[in-house]
Amino acid sequence: MNPEEEILKMAQTFISGEDRSMAFVGKMESFVLTYLLDSEMFDFLAEGISLYRPWAGSPYWSESDMQQLLCAFTQEFNGCQDS
Repeated sequence: MNPEEEILKMAQTFISGEDRSMAFVGKMESFVLTYLLDSEMFDFLAEGISLYRPWAGSPYWSESDMQQLLCAFTQEFNGCQDS
């Protein structure tokens, strides 16, 4: 699987509710920084992934904020399959 397909799969994992943990989003962030740094996908995801703290309140991002970002991301790059 190429990096673009892998990050889209990770986004779907979050959207579906299968894994919304900080550890999983940390893996997504590491993956994006490693494989997609100079890409449109990186630009789309960087801010939201770095601000994901579902318990912290503003200015950090909640699960709902992150789900909206990742659904918009999958729509932009592959089509969203929201569950």
